[in-house]
Amino acid sequence: MNTVIGIALILLAVACNTLLGSGDSVSGSVTYRERIALSPDARLEVQMRDVSYQDAAAPLIAEHVISGPGQVPIEFEIQYDPNDIKPRNTYAVQARIIESDGRLSFINDTAYDVITRGNPSKVDMLLVMVEPPPDASGGSVDLPRWVETQVSAVGARLVETEPEVILMVDYLRSTVEGCGMPGNQRYELNGSDIMAEVTLMTPPPTPWGLPCDEDLILVEDMVRVTEALNPGQPYRVSVNGRHTTAFTLPEPDFGHSIIGESPVERIELVKTDGPDSQYELRVISGLPKGSSCSRFNGYEIRRVEPTRIDVELTHHEVADPFVVCTADFPILETLIPLGSDFEDGQEHTVMVNSGHSVTFEG
Repeated sequence: MNTVIGIALILLAVACNTLLGSGDSVSGSVTYRERIALSPDARLEVQMRDVSYQDAAAPLIAEHVISGPGQVPIEFEIQYDPNDIKPRNTYAVQARIIESDGRLSFINDTAYDVITRGNPSKVDMLLVMVEPPPDASGGSVDLPRWVETQVSAVGARLVETEPEVILMVDYLRSTVEGCGMPGNQRYELNGSDIMAEVTLMTPPPTPWGLPCDEDLILVEDMVRVTEALNPGQPYRVSVNGRHTTAFTLPEPDFGHSIIGESPVERIELVKTDGPDSQYELRVISGLPKGSSCSRFNGYEIRRVEPTRIDVELTHHEVADPFVVCTADFPILETLIPLGSDFEDGQEHTVMVNSGHSVTFEG
């Protein structure tokens, strides 16, 4: 009986390996048609994402970054955790080449599905040029040129703090062919303000005008903050001039922690006086594990719909369930700037941690 069970388990493992692809990696190569050499300090970024749902952001599964990749064709291999793969989902590989001067020079405009649903674990990708290199006189070579355009950010969230801070930016993008390709991600650190910029490469204006405000889907892009940040200091994040996030890195002696949703006691909307009135949200919240095991983190502001704002207030809490925490319940007051971009006479709703709401007219 045990022998039969063992054989069955082996057959099941073989079947799963066939379904998800051979091994725990995706490999392949990237190239392009243009006779243009890459600089020694160029960078190739290849990502594998879950693209199963068109109306949602495509989560990043794994990536491979190659600095100084040489000349095309360039080979790559993305290692991934098989536990992150769902056999019924669809996964695709995306690639971009960023030049040493910060230009997004090449990117794929064709989907390359991999590993599940009968797709291969090896793909050879043909990239298209986004922004040509400058010529020797300082101008641009006579090649088609796209325009770099800032995205309209829906929100941004903190997804990683070690070894660098990673912010994931969500925005709406059209699926209409010819309306744009992923662009660049930049940031500037000024004291406690992180000013991020995320762009798309869009075609120049045309007489017929593409319907680029139609067939919108939610997509995401990554901003890496490579400069060292100070633990315990609150940082404010704006994306393309829109305030989206605030976060605080825990102190080193706080121990391993996770980010949790804070219990909210009450909320209040405040409107500032003056010709350029701004709205602020005053939130009274608590630290559920006491002052010894919880610290304030920050908040995220999401605005997918023009008349609805979703706010999530969060804190750091010690992850070890065996640590003895103090029994106090610190109360915090947080002022969250909502801005002034509200249509006159239109009713708007602010939701905080899915349990508290306030409605107002712009």
